[in-house]
Amino acid sequence: MSIQRYFDQNVVIRRLKTVSGNRKAFQGTATVEAHIQEANFLTRQALGIIEERAWVAWLPEDAEIEEGDHVTDKNGIVYTVREKTVKDYGINRHTEVLLEEFNA
Repeated sequence: MSIQRYFDQNVVIRRLKTVSGNRKAFQGTATVEAHIQEANFLTRQALGIIEERAWVAWLPEDAEIEEGDHVTDKNGIVYTVREKTVKDYGINRHTEVLLEEFNA
């Protein structure tokens, strides 16, 4: 069975783009299905994330997402993409991203 059966919510991916002149703003680039869960302590510690809350999200392998993008979940919580990894495990091909809670 494919990992995609665990995708339980739609998330909006926003990327920083030029609006006009020197003005930039985050604009929606895609809406994709995903699964987000909080990263465990050992994962956060190994990545050097001690004081921030971190999550791991799984998305389709072809998701248009890059480091620095913002991800908004179904509850309106905004995360910043810290790291992106494409996984290829036969039928379970997907993108795994490490997210941090966005603090404006």
